[in-house]
Parts: sequence; structure tokens; C-alpha cells
Amino acid sequence: MKKQEKKQLIIEAAAKVLAEKGYEKASIKDIAAEAKITPGLIHYYFRNKEEILTELLMEASLQYTSDMQNLMQTVPSEQLSKAALREPIKRVLHQPDWYRLRYELFAIGLRNPNLTERVNDILENGRNGIADILHAVSPETAGHQETASILLACFDGLALQKLMNPDFDLEKAYEVLEKMAMSLKDTR
Repeated sequence: MKKQEKKQLIIEAAAKVLAEKGYEKASIKDIAAEAKITPGLIHYYFRNKEEILTELLMEASLQYTSDMQNLMQTVPSEQLSKAALREPIKRVLHQPDWYRLRYELFAIGLRNPNLTERVNDILENGRNGIADILHAVSPETAGHQETASILLACFDGLALQKLMNPDFDLEKAYEVLEKMAMSLKDTR
């Protein structure tokens, strides 16, 4: 098995273990057992559990950005905003563990200055991806980065509300968010 394949195996095992047990209860031994490797091999690729979590979430963020780039290339611009707003809903409903791990990283990052840069990188990647979509939908308007920051906060906040309350009407909230976003576009 190649070096990159082993690293990927560790990341996939970590995703499963961290999602099942949570960051605090999961151990390097648990991740190693899931990956069917020795704990020492994990330390060859990662210094600690925090580094595994940040790598895992950055990889997921980059994949999501790639998926959104693909969406921009395959969906007509007049349908892009609606299609792009469907994606976070799908992620909340079909990949809730991704959000759970994201929130754990945010909480850890608030307490650990060593993770600040990596958390900022993940947030910046998200903002840039959203700004790219905004630019594709409305290239003539300014303020895409600022609007992307607000939308990212909305996406994360709405996902948290859904995870905390399964009865929360995520679809309805996104309908309102879409109307708000469209009204911003009309006033610029």
C-alpha cells in the first residue's frame, strides 16, 4: 500500500471512529483498530488526533468545493443559486457526522491556538467556494466575500439547529434564506 493510500485509510477510519465516539472519547488506538494498523503507524503520518481531525475536515471541505465547482459547470446560471442552496440541506440530512465533526473542531480551535490557522483555512475554503458561486450567479455585483461569510454562518447555524432538533424545519428555513439572498441581489 502506498503512503498516500495509508494516510487515506487512516483518515477514513478516523471519520468513522470520531463520528461514532466523538472527539473526546475516540483514541488513536481506536482509529488504528478501525484501520487495522498499529497506533505507531498513525503517528508516522499524524502528530496527534487534532491533526487527523483537521486533515479530515479540510479534505471534506475541499471535496465539497470541488463538488460545487462541478455544479457551476453543469447547472445553468439561472438555476445555480437554487441548486447551490440544495447542497447544504443534502449534507445536513445525509452527512450529519460531517457537521458534528466540524463543530467539534470549531470548539477545539477556540481553545487551542495551534489549530486556529487550520480552522481558518477550512472557513476560508468554504467562503471562497460560496463566493465563486455568487460570482457565477451575479458577476456584476460586488461584495461576494462578505455575502459568502454571512451565508456560511447561516449554513452552519441552520445545520446546528437541525442536528439539535430533528423537528426543525430545515427546508422552510432555506426557503426563507433563499428569499433573503435574492432580495440582497435585487438591491445591489
